[in-house]
Parts: sequence; C-alpha cells; structure tokens
Amino acid sequence: MQYLNPIANIIGILGAIFALFAWRKAREVQRELQREQQRQERKITVILNYGPKPLELPVHIRRVELTRAEILGRIGMLPMKNPGARFSLGYINKPEFLQRIYEITGSTGDTTLTIPCTKEEFEQFDLP
Repeated sequence: MQYLNPIANIIGILGAIFALFAWRKAREVQRELQREQQRQERKITVILNYGPKPLELPVHIRRVELTRAEILGRIGMLPMKNPGARFSLGYINKPEFLQRIYEITGSTGDTTLTIPCTKEEFEQFDLP
C-alpha cells in the first residue's frame, strides 16, 4: 500500500497542472468570444452614391445583420416617387456587390458599404 501514496501524489500534481492549463485556455476562449461579439456589433453604414449628394441610409446595420436581404430590405423602406413601385439598382445584381458584403463581414471596425447608382436609379426614391 505504500507504493500507492507516491502514485496518488503524482496524479494529484498532474491533475492540478492540467486544471491550470484548462483554466488558462478557457480564459483565452472567453476573451476571443468577447472580441468577436464586439466585432459583430460594429456599425456598417450603407450609402447610395450618385454625384455630389450621396444618401446615407438612416439606420446603421450591425455587422452581424449584414446580409444581402437585410440591405435590400432597408433600401426597400425608402419612400418611392411612385408609391407601391419596387426599386431597381443595377449594382446589387453584380458579383462585386456580394464580394463587398463578404469583405465587410470579415473585416473589423466600422465600415461603409457604398452602392453606386445612376441618376435614374437615385431619382426613383422620394428624397427630401
């Protein structure tokens, strides 16, 4: 029975060392999760750009909400000159639009998504 005492001591020391490493790893994971949550909460500004008077959408989008559908929904909330009409923007049908969304989704900090418009596309909205 005397040989079990040193084995138990070694197992106890190894268990304490393992617990210490597990605690440190859990803290690292917790900090990383907090950083990611803060990154996802950053604001994305959406701008319809035509000429000297770009239109910034009135409500910012959080990075976690940044999807093609959400952007189109926010633009669709703008008043139209022809009530009930659906807006049309050529840029949103191009691969560059989705590529820009992917870039913004993977980036950090506040960012701006600029949607270039033609004169006709910009004037379809009833803006003050």
